[in-house]
Amino acid sequence: MTGASLFKALGPAGGGSLFAWAQKHQDASFLPGNQMVFFILNAIVVVVIAMTFEPFLPRSTDRPN
Repeated sequence: MTGASLFKALGPAGGGSLFAWAQKHQDASFLPGNQMVFFILNAIVVVVIAMTFEPFLPRSTDRPN
């Protein structure tokens, strides 16, 4: 099984469980449902943006350092 296939299966399952949890916790005192959903989305965006910086990218074999 490839990594893409694995994430195609886990992504919707994780999103569905996050939305189900958020619906149950609409009246929470700390990070109610809607805020938790957007907090998780923002955390994922920060990780994706951080992974695009130079130290995380693979080095090209065509160009010498």
